Formats: sequence, C-alpha cells, structure tokens
Amino acid sequence: VTESICVTLPTRITKQISTCANSKHYVTNFLQNALPFYDTDSIADELRKKRCTGKLLTSRKRMQLGLRKISSKGDLKYINLLPLNQLWLNYMQQVLGTKLFTNIPKDPTDPNWEYVNQQLIKADFHGAEISVVGSKCPTLVGLRGIVIQDTKNTFRICGKDNIVRTIPKDVVIMKIYLTVVCLEFFGKDLSIRPTERTIKKFKCGRVYEL
Repeated sequence: VTESICVTLPTRITKQISTCANSKHYVTNFLQNALPFYDTDSIADELRKKRCTGKLLTSRKRMQLGLRKISSKGDLKYINLLPLNQLWLNYMQQVLGTKLFTNIPKDPTDPNWEYVNQQLIKADFHGAEISVVGSKCPTLVGLRGIVIQDTKNTFRICGKDNIVRTIPKDVVIMKIYLTVVCLEFFGKDLSIRPTERTIKKFKCGRVYEL
C-alpha cells in the first residue's frame, strides 16, 4: 500500500476551523449571539482586559496579617450591619426563587419541600439574623444577632448590644429570620465549611438529640 494515511482536509471543513488569526472574531460573534442585547456593548472592553496574574495570600499569611481577627467589642456596630442583612434577604429571595418568603412550603408533603431544604442548607449565612432557641448550654439560649463569620463549627454574631459572640453549631437549635417568616434548624446540619456546603448533597429528615 503506497497511499499516505495523511490527507488534506476538504475546504468545506477547513473554512469552519478557528485559527489564531480569526479566533478573536469567532469569540466576539459567539458572545454577541449568546448574550442578551444589553450586554453586547461591553464585549470589546471585556476582551481587552488583561487577566490578573497576582498571587493570592496563603491562609498562614492572612492569619499573620490579622485578616481573620474580629474584635469582640467596639469595632462592629449592629446598626451598621443592617444593610448587610438586607442584602442577605435579597440574596435569599434569589436562592429560594421567590419574592415573598411566605410562599416557602410549610408542609413536608409539598413537592417543593425538599428543594427548599437543600437550598437553605447550602446558602451563605453571612448577613443572616439568627437566634438560639435551644441548646445543651443554657447560657447560649436567647442569643440573637447578625452573622459576621461562618466557619465549619461556629457562627460569630453581632448582637444589638454591639458585642460579638461565638455560637458553636453542634449544640444549638436556631431560628433564622426571613422578615416575617422564622425557620428553625439544627446548627449541626451546618457544621460544614460554607464552601463545601454548596456542593454537597444532604439528606433531610435527621433529628438530633441535644
């Protein structure tokens, strides 16, 4: 056999191939067809932007700089966190897919019950207003404030007295306030890093004994 295994591609195929010369034009056309019309004006500006190549700070470096430290007194005011709480409420409307929190299912037989539970567990709680309604530790019951830090095992909240307190998740039952709606949940269900909660599948129906 003398025929070469390498043959030239037909012109009808090579015309459709994106090369270095026309790749930018190809991407621009694709974006113009895919994006809403009110976003197409900014395509050229976005393509001209240079990618940031700076290195992120390591966890140790952030700790050394004190970026994770939150003082217990004086630095934060409850009243200054109210706009953050409003942003969080707007965010939860998007997460739950409703403008009225009163539309949240109240009956486990509702077909949307499981979906809402999964969305609540996976949500970011920075800015949420919560309170402790039950706990193994009686001194925690009654604490209420806006979440300023959410870690794997704790919530840090700022109360109306402007004092920052740490609440361990494992030993509490909490209420979360969605304007006129209050939802009750076990803190133990949220004892996972916030970044991991967003991608993990949870099983509902577990009841813990405090």
